[in-house]
Amino acid sequence: MIPAFLRYSIVLMAAMVVGLLPAVTGAFAQERECPMPERFYTFERSLTKTAKALTSRREVVIAALGGASTMGVAAGGLEFAWPARMASALAERFPRTKVINLAVGRQTAKRGAERLDHDVIPLKPTLVIWETGTMEAVRGTDVDEFRQTVQTGIDKIRAAGAEVVLMNMQFSRATEAVIHFEPYLVALRELADVNDVPLFHRHGIMRHWAESGALDLRAGDGEKGRELAVKLYDCIGRAMADLVTRGIPAAKRLNRPGGDR
Repeated sequence: MIPAFLRYSIVLMAAMVVGLLPAVTGAFAQERECPMPERFYTFERSLTKTAKALTSRREVVIAALGGASTMGVAAGGLEFAWPARMASALAERFPRTKVINLAVGRQTAKRGAERLDHDVIPLKPTLVIWETGTMEAVRGTDVDEFRQTVQTGIDKIRAAGAEVVLMNMQFSRATEAVIHFEPYLVALRELADVNDVPLFHRHGIMRHWAESGALDLRAGDGEKGRELAVKLYDCIGRAMADLVTRGIPAAKRLNRPGGDR
């Protein structure tokens, strides 16, 4: 058995290298740099309230909860993180949209849920994107406890009038060998289904790139790793922008490039 502290160190190191994730093709995704089958989001629920708000020309607040990968650590800062790139992707069509990055390093689902009342709900967001599950998998948190924590958070967000997107964990061969992510991936899928909220399949998306050879995530450390992180966080941000705007009529969106259908 690998000691807990070693497992945690592996995840942190992997996050620096693989917090570089590409994502979905669509109106905002770059076809050549971010190729991906639409099966990863075709059957996810559309965010009808968010779509309506975006096209209403009023200010729309989108809050992002998460950990180091949502902070853009591997790329060098918040300005390169996927929430910032998502905001940039949305800005041309929906200039009154604000994407607020509320990520905190090593944040657990419990801590994220605790922050809702003070840090998230007062912003009156139309949408909350919640990246979670990594720390629970690293620490071996009871899966039922994790599930209940996330459910409580979803209930609170919805009671405040906001929509929710769940984002699951990153994938890398290094961490997959020593961290048992599967129970938490299943829990997030079940939570998304029972609550009828979309799930951003980050883990599956990354695995697709790795196994198809479409993208080599083994950039290593240093400047090359940082440059790849910047590029790939941009892909994630555009992918999330595409997921969020799927309920908007095509005429009101950017032209969709042909993707991997």
